Amino acid sequence: MPPLAVVRTAEPPPDWEAYAREHGTFYHLPRWLECLREIYRLRVECYSARVGGRLDGLLSVAEVPALLGPRRMVSLPFSYAAGPLAPDTATADALATASREVAEDRGIRRVELKSRGGFPPAPGFHRTSHYSTYEISIEGGEAGVWSRLHPGSTQRSIRKGQKAGLDIRRGDGRNDWLIMAQLEERTAHSHGLPSPPRRFFTDGARRLQEAGLASVYLAFTSSGAPAAGITVWKGPRSWIYGFGASDPAYLEHRPNHVLIWSAIQDAIAAGCGFDLGRVAPEQDGLLEFKRRWGGQALPLAYDYWPEPGGLNVAARDRGVMATAASVWSRLPASVARLGAGLYRYLG
Repeated sequence: MPPLAVVRTAEPPPDWEAYAREHGTFYHLPRWLECLREIYRLRVECYSARVGGRLDGLLSVAEVPALLGPRRMVSLPFSYAAGPLAPDTATADALATASREVAEDRGIRRVELKSRGGFPPAPGFHRTSHYSTYEISIEGGEAGVWSRLHPGSTQRSIRKGQKAGLDIRRGDGRNDWLIMAQLEERTAHSHGLPSPPRRFFTDGARRLQEAGLASVYLAFTSSGAPAAGITVWKGPRSWIYGFGASDPAYLEHRPNHVLIWSAIQDAIAAGCGFDLGRVAPEQDGLLEFKRRWGGQALPLAYDYWPEPGGLNVAARDRGVMATAASVWSRLPASVARLGAGLYRYLG
């Protein structure tokens, strides 16, 4: 049998997309890598595991510049699980080791590989299992999914929103993505977080939509005011709830519930599951929200070299993260919006 070789390239090779679609998620697709590179000005590289020239595993890694901490190599920023795709432990180890060796050569002090698990950590890496993602099974179709929603909160909130007369739209133009960006700026500020730059939505996400890989859902009041918006990343087997944002003035109409249910209905029609995204155990309210949608926990495996560190291992409800969020939420909105320039350092 030919030996395994790992090849590093600046761009995904021609056979990358087919392999990613067969074995991976939205976050492994070439268009997502292009979006990260262009919008956030990150150095993204592709590691291909090959046997006799045949692609048999892959890993994409982005170099995230330093702001306060060290430079990092991450697979991938702004992607909750995009680590090695491999048929066996030996291939996964070879991909991880190749990324570590490049980091050492460049003087980069940390490598972070975020995966759904499946293989033990590669030699020299240390694993944390702090996060989970919550996936909604589409077993039983729309009726089956509805029956698994919490009747006293989720089902009732969807019905309330539907009765409120909201205009639900599936956006398809730059102005729709701009509305989503503006809603996200307001919501992120209230949570004490920087928001992505508007370009991420109006250029990056819009191009993903043109490729059939993203959707934006918007809710408007009867007067035409934007009440809420969500984005969905459309992977080959599962759609991912990317961003959710709303105007606090209209929360009583439960617009987010109606939008999420609309997206789930579309995912069911496409034969795809629906992933509600990552959550940490200390995020009690968010955790309960995902459970009430019928989401089932899937633990995530985050591997670090030489040791765990950075934002992904920091608690959200205390310490530096909580203090920073409190300070950020008190900034004037005009100042907080300038924080979009900081977003590239947070992945």
